[in-house]
Amino acid sequence: MSHDVVKNGKNGSGAQTSESSREGSESPAPPPDGGWGWMVVFASFMIHIVTDGMTYSFGVFYAEFLTYFNEGKGKTAWIISILVGVTLSSGPISSSFVNRWGCRAVTVAGAVLSSVCVVISAFAGNILTLIFTIGIGAGFGFGLIYLPAIVSVTVWFERYRSLATGIAVCGSGLGTFLFAPITAALIDYYGWRGAMAIIGAFILNCVPLGLIFLPVPESPRTPASEPMLPLQNKSPLKRSQSTENVIRANGKDEENDMARLTLSQPALNKTQQNEQKQTRSRHGSGIMHKPDILYQGSMQSLAKFRSTTHIPEKSQEQKVELEERCSWLPCSSEFKSALSAMLDLSLLTDPIFILFAISNFLTSIGFYIPYVYIVPMSERLGIENPPYLISIIGAANLIGRIILGYISDKPWVNRLLAYNVCLTIAGFSTALSMACWEFWGLALYATTYGFTIGAYVGLTSVVLVDLLGLEKLTNAFGLLLLFQGIASLIGPPFAGWLFDTFQSYASGFYVAGATIALSGLILFLIPVIERRNKRRCYEETPMAEI
Repeated sequence: MSHDVVKNGKNGSGAQTSESSREGSESPAPPPDGGWGWMVVFASFMIHIVTDGMTYSFGVFYAEFLTYFNEGKGKTAWIISILVGVTLSSGPISSSFVNRWGCRAVTVAGAVLSSVCVVISAFAGNILTLIFTIGIGAGFGFGLIYLPAIVSVTVWFERYRSLATGIAVCGSGLGTFLFAPITAALIDYYGWRGAMAIIGAFILNCVPLGLIFLPVPESPRTPASEPMLPLQNKSPLKRSQSTENVIRANGKDEENDMARLTLSQPALNKTQQNEQKQTRSRHGSGIMHKPDILYQGSMQSLAKFRSTTHIPEKSQEQKVELEERCSWLPCSSEFKSALSAMLDLSLLTDPIFILFAISNFLTSIGFYIPYVYIVPMSERLGIENPPYLISIIGAANLIGRIILGYISDKPWVNRLLAYNVCLTIAGFSTALSMACWEFWGLALYATTYGFTIGAYVGLTSVVLVDLLGLEKLTNAFGLLLLFQGIASLIGPPFAGWLFDTFQSYASGFYVAGATIALSGLILFLIPVIERRNKRRCYEETPMAEI
């Protein structure tokens, strides 16, 4: 940005200099890329171990609930489906809370809520109670933890963001690896009620971990970051903190005149700063309004990103209209702002995003079916130690996220292609797993599925930026969370209903394999759509503008 300002200044383009300067002045200081940020990474890593470890190893509890309550597999599966669906769908709510109270307070509140609800679940007398306590209560608590655990890392890192977020989310795979056998051992010793109470108490560890999420300290203002605002429709002013001089962008004489004017009227700068703060408050100045806040890749490659869809930014009238639609909601302005940013349906007019959203929806339908049903399916086959299969998925997922995250930052890697291939392999392997009848065959499937499905979680945000541009990430990510939450409500109960109908787990795994494989295959159409859009744009561009 500073390079563009200098270049435009040399060309005598004062208007462009003014606009670029204002944009640069509103940008926050770069993150420290280290220091306390590594403690934040550690806390996020441990939180992922706890929350995702319990969620992904829930299949161990599921097998116990089937025997204890003697309910249908479809009805019992609603517990985990609602847990995941509420966790994902509460993204805009968590976003508004983070804007208002910060990552620390929201994480602590989510940890306390989910811990209390899981402990209460130990006294449940039926499946319906578990749906409310685990599904809705703990799900909403995990939703309050999920977003801050990512956001708190991204605000501390820029250059090493890919490495930092990669380390943090690897806690998910390690948690799955550890929690499955630990949960099985706790159930053997204390029964499922005792195991549930112990795990609920263990979730309280997220409270001190959440307190580690300190905000990034404000850096001292530099001449490049000092506010610059136009005075009487003239070029902007830039005040140096070290010399208290005002530098004029258009000429030396005007510079000296404006310097004398500003220094003789110190209230002028204060008024300008107040006006700038009011402007930022009207357009949103919370942490979630940063366009790159949900981006988990390396920031060094962002310069090459371009929006391929050319979706125009929302006009002020559209923003006001959207906020008026949400005006009936009895909630704070932060929540309405989060809805406006994350659930703006105008993005649904873009065919590339629609295709990507359908792919995410299909993936989410089948994503949790192996986690939930691989344990009871293995028990039905007479395989010993079925919880270890979930551990294998977790270990492979950990390795997959590390490797896929590392290579995705390489300039020679087509990230969309890697994403598509991984989803396709994960789908076909899930369907083919029904040909296995012994532990080692299922272990091979668990390794393949865990490794390849890591792309779904780890590469979604970077692929979105590749396809839509950074400015659309918050909106696209919010809509995808909504679609994922809805789809997660469908998958496991539908697979359970298929078992109750056909008395076989094979049909559920076939559905999971088909939906995941299809989600990867349809994304191979995106390059075709991009080429068509470029060709149409070229044909519609007048030759004089080329």
